[in-house]
Amino acid sequence: MTESFELPFGGDDSGRVELFKSYNRFASYFEDATRMKVVTYCDSPKFILELFDRVETLEYLEVVVGDIDDYRERLIDKPELADRLEQLKRDGKLVIYLCENKEVHSKVYLIEYGPSSDVSRREAESDTPDSSTGDETANQQTLGTVESAVEEESKDSSEEQLSEESEETELSPVREATAIIGSPNLSSNAWTRQANAGAVFETSTATELWSDLENFYEEHREYNKNGPFLDDLTERIANTDDDREEVLTLYTEGKVKTRDEVGQLHGRLDERVEAEADKVDLVLGDDIDLSEDVEEAVEERAASMDDVSQGEEAKNGEESVAELDPGDSGDTRINLSLVGHSDEAIETLAKMTDFDASLSGDSLTATPRAVQQYKRDVFEVPTMRVSRIESDEQNATPNNVEFGDHLTFHADGKVYQIGQPLPDDRDRVASALQGIQDYFETVDKYGNCNDPDAVKAHMAEALLWMMWAPFANRTAAFYSQYGIDLDKALPNLYVYGESDAGKGTFAEFALSLISGGRVKQPVDADEIGKREIRGMRSANTAFPVVVDDITKDTVNRLDTFRNYWGNWTSEASYPLFAFISNDKRPDEWFRNRAKILHFDVNFDTSYKGEAEVNRLIDQENPLFLWFTHELLTRDLELTDDDDALRVAREVMIDIYEYANEPVPDWFPRRPADEEHDSGRDRWYDLLQREDVSTEDRGDTLRVTFPEEMSTETYTYMRDPPTVARVEKRGRDLLIKSPKEFVGWLGTPPAGVDLPDTEAKTDTQEEISEAPNDDGESGFLGRVRGLFS
Repeated sequence: MTESFELPFGGDDSGRVELFKSYNRFASYFEDATRMKVVTYCDSPKFILELFDRVETLEYLEVVVGDIDDYRERLIDKPELADRLEQLKRDGKLVIYLCENKEVHSKVYLIEYGPSSDVSRREAESDTPDSSTGDETANQQTLGTVESAVEEESKDSSEEQLSEESEETELSPVREATAIIGSPNLSSNAWTRQANAGAVFETSTATELWSDLENFYEEHREYNKNGPFLDDLTERIANTDDDREEVLTLYTEGKVKTRDEVGQLHGRLDERVEAEADKVDLVLGDDIDLSEDVEEAVEERAASMDDVSQGEEAKNGEESVAELDPGDSGDTRINLSLVGHSDEAIETLAKMTDFDASLSGDSLTATPRAVQQYKRDVFEVPTMRVSRIESDEQNATPNNVEFGDHLTFHADGKVYQIGQPLPDDRDRVASALQGIQDYFETVDKYGNCNDPDAVKAHMAEALLWMMWAPFANRTAAFYSQYGIDLDKALPNLYVYGESDAGKGTFAEFALSLISGGRVKQPVDADEIGKREIRGMRSANTAFPVVVDDITKDTVNRLDTFRNYWGNWTSEASYPLFAFISNDKRPDEWFRNRAKILHFDVNFDTSYKGEAEVNRLIDQENPLFLWFTHELLTRDLELTDDDDALRVAREVMIDIYEYANEPVPDWFPRRPADEEHDSGRDRWYDLLQREDVSTEDRGDTLRVTFPEEMSTETYTYMRDPPTVARVEKRGRDLLIKSPKEFVGWLGTPPAGVDLPDTEAKTDTQEEISEAPNDDGESGFLGRVRGLFS
């Protein structure tokens, strides 16, 4: 029985064909390896790390992976694995090449050993016995040996040639080497059910054979077109101020940008609903305002009744209106083909049969109301999204989607169109604005707080966010053209305050305003987890998801938001989230992706106050209809700041001007979380304390807390913006970006005197006299002077 046999070679090279009955036998050639270049079809990132752990001498590994399946998928939800691979790559120890467009089934192994490696010794110690052992079965058969004399170097070789060869040898030391070409994959998977064979060549790195083998390997590497794997991750880490851990988590959650299957089906379903159901403009009052196409149909039907008496005509005319009234569109049925879709996707839509829908074979039949009930039941929010305009361009792509001038809102078995120009009656606009102000002024009537204007500003900022959130996908399409990080440019909302701060009441008021009173209750926090967050991306809605009474710890665990927009395309609609909590600020990674607002107020328990707020919640207010039209008819543009609500502020200020009403002093003309920051005031109070020591080290600022305040350091650490880079070390806080921190402190509150800068060192004087971004000389230095 022959398990291996030698190949005829000349010179010092030797080779054989070998049957590998076990992975251990194959892997024995990796022992003592210092460098490896490999072409393999099957492989895993985890196995590569195991190889480095097992072969302690391994200094460099280069792998060409022939499987065209997305290699990055194998890192999903494995940030620790990606971390180690990227670090090995960064240290120059690992390079992985992918074959993006062609499957490569070759298996090639070029293995170099260190100077101390002894190939013959390793063979003697291997589990394959030699023919000289006397075993009955010979495991190796020599076919023949062709001996050739090694030519002596010519004595008249020039000294220059010898010098070049010597230099080359010094740069690339000659190593013992083994090459294997055959069937084994690098990974140990399936070896318990397989046997593999390969040609094994034992040589050195100085031979012509080795040079040919390296060229053979390089031919395989040519199938890689996009450069080394993880180059994009290395670039992200180098070009961001985010923590490495945060970047890795985001990277390993992201997938290829393709719209998910269930999301596609929901999108097609909503398009069918909008095509079949009558559209009606949402008006807040007793009148039904039919859209133009419905009005024309009513007129045509009425004109065809010439043979009917006038009285009967009137009666039939009323029936025609009722027949075309979207309120009766419940009998309209839509069909959706499910041919070619996965069982999992079909099973998801099968939940619709709990309502007025049926699933037969590969076809779903439902009414618009059934679709709406299903989506409200599964996702707890209705369908609302910016209308899209179909492009006539044959080569249009999802990134070329054009957005319309209104929102579509699915409710009551109808498809509402939201968005109306400001009316000629300016008093009506003023009345709507007053309705909003009446709500905010409950702070003055029933609230207990230190700064009513600051509270109203934060409430108004939260309402601006609620009114802006349904348009976030339009903004995402604009930003994505410039490669802007959508997860940070499109912030979620986090509102915190005491239990009687009116947070839940605010949620009802805001939801009622943007839905015309059709949605008032927020989502319960017990219903929200990572799975639900991911699922919402398939809902095809931009209606904001407001989650009430959630804990900070729960939010911190929702790391899906690290890369929430990673799979988004402009034909999809993703909702933003608003979290209502009694807890203070969540972790830094979430704060980087959210607007944090503080309702620093406590409302009296009063039946009168409760009744007034309920009246304001139930009151129909058309402000959002006009806001929508004004916002969608304005072009988006890049700005010099990161104020996501800039356009929303401008729209509201313009509406005030249109109504000839003064803009309230408390209205946030710039972000309320910057204009009214309780954390900033808290820091100024801290810096005035005698038991707190501070130090200006030039590139850092240090604050040392007394023992009795040691538990409060976390609160102060979370107050400044993340760009200030505040770190906790024992009872110290180190501020690693002083300029950003001092800029955040800004103008001190009343009662805080800034020190003079005369006694400062030359370095500190230079800092203090340098003009800030507003061109003001010396002010930042005086603020910095608070650090002795």
